[in-house]
Amino acid sequence: MAPSPELQPERIVLNDATTWPTIAETPRRQQLCDWLIANGIDYRNVAVPDPLTVETLPDGQRIIRHTVYLLTDDGHRYIDPDDPNQAAREERTTPLLVEPPAEEQR
Repeated sequence: MAPSPELQPERIVLNDATTWPTIAETPRRQQLCDWLIANGIDYRNVAVPDPLTVETLPDGQRIIRHTVYLLTDDGHRYIDPDDPNQAAREERTTPLLVEPPAEEQR
């Protein structure tokens, strides 16, 4: 009998409003940026400090859930028409290609 695959946590929070202030000026920020690039996500458009998570779906697929700023055709952020105090943004999911960094490297 083949060994059962290692169970993955259902949700790993890599960044949110409470963690962002503690990592903003640390090597952890660069680790997360490099990891986003490795997964095909442009870190410059990821809305911080909205949650950045890795989730395991019921079918076992692992995804990255993140929020991005929406851009005009010429690449500029624009104001959310429903909230003039915020930039327009939307939540997206991307298949996990590269595992997240385990912890900050010092």
